[in-house]
Amino acid sequence: MGRKAGPDNKKILKIKRCLKKNPRGTWIREIARQTEISKSTVHRYMIEFMKKDIEEVISISKLVKIFKLKRG
Repeated sequence: MGRKAGPDNKKILKIKRCLKKNPRGTWIREIARQTEISKSTVHRYMIEFMKKDIEEVISISKLVKIFKLKRG
C-alpha cells in the first residue's frame, strides 16, 4: 500500500506559506530550502497543482524563475 493519489495538501500549504513570506517573489531553490521539500517536488507541485495560485514574475534564462502568489 502506497500513498494516496494526488497532491499532498500539507506540502501545498507549506509552499503557499513560504510564498506569502516573500511577497515580491522567490525562486524554487529557496522555497525548497525554507519548506524542507525537495526542489523537484516543489517544482512539480507549483507547475501541476498550483497553477491558479501562483504567477511567474521573472524568468532569467530557463534556469532561474521567480514566483509569487497571485493576489486575491
